[in-house]
Amino acid sequence: MTSDPGRLACPLPRCRAVNSATAETCRSCATPLRAWARLRAHPAKLFNAGLEAARSGRTATARDHFAAVVHWCPGDAEARSALALACLLLDDPEEARDHWNQVLTRRPNDATALKGLAHLDSRVTESPEPAESSTPPQNPQHPKPSEPPKPPEKEPATTE
Repeated sequence: MTSDPGRLACPLPRCRAVNSATAETCRSCATPLRAWARLRAHPAKLFNAGLEAARSGRTATARDHFAAVVHWCPGDAEARSALALACLLLDDPEEARDHWNQVLTRRPNDATALKGLAHLDSRVTESPEPAESSTPPQNPQHPKPSEPPKPPEKEPATTE
C-alpha cells in the first residue's frame, strides 16, 4: 500500500491514511487493519483447504471451499476452474460447464477451462443418447482430451 515497509496505508479508498506497520486500527478512520489483513487472506486459506480436501478424496468438501472462494472473489479463475473440476467429479457436468464458460469470459485462452470444456464435449459426443437441446454445440477449437483437466498443482481426487 505504501513503498515504506514500516508504514501501511489504510485500505479504504476514501481514507488511505498512512499508519505504522504495527497499527491495529487506522489512525484516521479507525478501520481495523489487522482484521482487514486476515480477511484479505481468507480466500487463499479456503482455496488451500479445498486443495487439501481434494487430495484427501473429499470432493464435496473441496467443492464447498472452492465455491466460497468464488463467492468472495468471482474473478479468481483458478478457484473457478477448481470448482468446475470438483463439480465434474461430483457428476454435475452442467455446473462445471457453467464455471468453465465463466472463466473463458474473463480469460478466453485459459488452458484449464478449454481442456475441461473439451472433456465435457467429448463426453457428450461419446454418449449413446442424443444430446439435449440445452447443451451448447461442440466447439471445434477444443482439443479432445481423454480425461478431465487437473486442478492446480495436484492430481484429480476421487469422488466421495
